[in-house]
Amino acid sequence: MDVVPAVFGAAAGLAGLILVFLGASVAAFQSYAGDVPAAATGRFRRAALWILGAFLLGLVVVALAFAWLLSPGRALRDAAVVLFAVELAATALAAVITARAVLWR
Repeated sequence: MDVVPAVFGAAAGLAGLILVFLGASVAAFQSYAGDVPAAATGRFRRAALWILGAFLLGLVVVALAFAWLLSPGRALRDAAVVLFAVELAATALAAVITARAVLWR
């Protein structure tokens, strides 16, 4: 019974952490002049898409956990737990993608 409320809070926290990675990528992207070729900023756009996808996945996990809180069921619990594990991996991937795009230009 305590797993889903923990997933609810942890998923929301990870989604917030992912926004930090998005902010770093956007800040690096905006450091370029407006007339820079798209090829120079392409890696930041790709990174932002992956990071945004990880953030949206976090919101889906939060929504599933919230739905379970309203109407507990095994299927919702299992889906929330599995997708939370995927969100953990997506958060790690977002960190790696951000580091590659921002630090190793």
